[in-house]
Amino acid sequence: MQKYQIVIILITALLFSACCHHKTKEITPETENFNYTGSKFHNNYIWGGAMNLAWNELIESFTSEPIELDTKDESALKTLYCLNNPVFSKADIDAASYYVKSGYGQKTVNLINYECRAKFPDKTIPDLQLKLGDRDIISYAYFLKQIEYAIAFQKQELNFMDQKINGFTSGAESYSNVYILAYENDDKFLLALKLKDNQDQIFLAKGFPMDKPDEVLKMLKTKAPAQEKADFMPGTVMNRKDIFQAPILHLNYEREYKEMLNKKVTNKKLDGYQIALMQEIIKFDMDEKGARVENEAIIGMITSINPDAYKPKNLILDKPYWVIMKRANSNNPYFILGVGDTKLMQASD
Repeated sequence: MQKYQIVIILITALLFSACCHHKTKEITPETENFNYTGSKFHNNYIWGGAMNLAWNELIESFTSEPIELDTKDESALKTLYCLNNPVFSKADIDAASYYVKSGYGQKTVNLINYECRAKFPDKTIPDLQLKLGDRDIISYAYFLKQIEYAIAFQKQELNFMDQKINGFTSGAESYSNVYILAYENDDKFLLALKLKDNQDQIFLAKGFPMDKPDEVLKMLKTKAPAQEKADFMPGTVMNRKDIFQAPILHLNYEREYKEMLNKKVTNKKLDGYQIALMQEIIKFDMDEKGARVENEAIIGMITSINPDAYKPKNLILDKPYWVIMKRANSNNPYFILGVGDTKLMQASD
């Protein structure tokens, strides 16, 4: 991998950081929003922000109000509520990293393919192969993020839940990439990795509940809140005696929002329409050099410690953990991955 596009946040236990000299956006229980619509791939939790962008675009361009569906299906109503009260918007990502478009018919599909490919020539997700009628509606969103660590790590095998897999570790210089935000013990900690471009951030968190990201995000928002200036690195650099290890990850995931399909829209401005297509693709890679995340969403509608007694910390991601990516000036991630098994890893020889 060359430039890697991911911002990873593994959230575990946070240690207070000396950020009193930096202005932050205050987060209170009343302002917290955990309406994430993530899904499971084997034992891994996956969420990306593109579907929020596509849904927001649909509202802004067609209804000017929350979308309403003619359904009593509980799973559909839950997804609908989360999307109408989104955790992520354009304000949480830089304009250079995303593309959003909505409109009618095949001409909009063709325009999306042309404009998105022109803006992102390194896009690996294929162009849309849709055939829409003149009155059919499409809402589309895509983002691409590539990050590189300030100093590359070294490849090294490690054990993840008693299985040998390929990974990477800190060395004589790259140890300075690893910042400890919180450390309770070797099985519960929160880390940040220093990047070449400090406008994005990646965090690794071990020891939190893996069914959903709420608890780790609560801690992250408290201990590493949005910064008006991105020159601040939260936490403290790990000690040279500490050990950092992490798996190499690869994800290529497609999801169809089956609970939303064929549901009729009841908003007056979309009278007669129903959701015929709602899907997303998420690609993610993380290795010793950096990370890359690529996310596409499509919605289609049709009518009808003490240094003298120092004990080295083992910051080894050998059990389920979280990867979270966000902009430094935002509290809201654009990518969340809960790594629960080895399905996203490569077995070592």
